[in-house]
Amino acid sequence: MLEEITVIVDDRAGVLADIGELLGANRVNIETLAATTFDGRGVVHLVVDDGEEAGEVLSANGFKVDGVRPVMAATLDDRPGELGRYCRRLTDAGVVISSAYLGRRGNGETEIIFAVDDLESAGRA
Repeated sequence: MLEEITVIVDDRAGVLADIGELLGANRVNIETLAATTFDGRGVVHLVVDDGEEAGEVLSANGFKVDGVRPVMAATLDDRPGELGRYCRRLTDAGVVISSAYLGRRGNGETEIIFAVDDLESAGRA
């Protein structure tokens, strides 16, 4: 199962390299990520195949892990409007989207990974 891990970091050169090397050395695969910085701090959201292992490795190496949660992947047609249509279905089902990531693309399809408040309802939407 894919999981999202949130890591709070200092805004410094090499932080993504450090995270990537640590997780790679511990055989944790990163599916996708998003990273932002503001005022000397950063937030890194990683979608990984083993959130518990990722959290343990990063914490043991001085990183501040803010949370781990399951995420879902949806495969959409790669054409204008598909993201809006899919997100509308989730919204109409009462599902709140906390974060979204672009996954793999190819063969006319796009994978979007979502962190939501209700995986079960999202799966039915």
